[in-house]
Amino acid sequence: MDNKYNPYDDKTIHTTQPDSNFDLSERQGFNDVIKHYDAVNGFQNPKQLNHFPRSLRQIIRWAIIINISIFLGFEIYQFLKSTL
Repeated sequence: MDNKYNPYDDKTIHTTQPDSNFDLSERQGFNDVIKHYDAVNGFQNPKQLNHFPRSLRQIIRWAIIINISIFLGFEIYQFLKSTL
């Protein structure tokens, strides 16, 4: 009765066996799908100003400044209109 099986004492359960049959080319199609999904959903679009070409940065910067100024002007106008 003393030699009951205890899985916590079994050393063969807790060892990691290396998988030598893994081939990276098997996952190539799966990665293409992820790349396509990212492109369709816009994950590969430029996120910062320095991701755009240098010739467009100044134009985009001024467009951002103008849009924010219009938005803030409209908000101030709405605030003044509602308080007066």
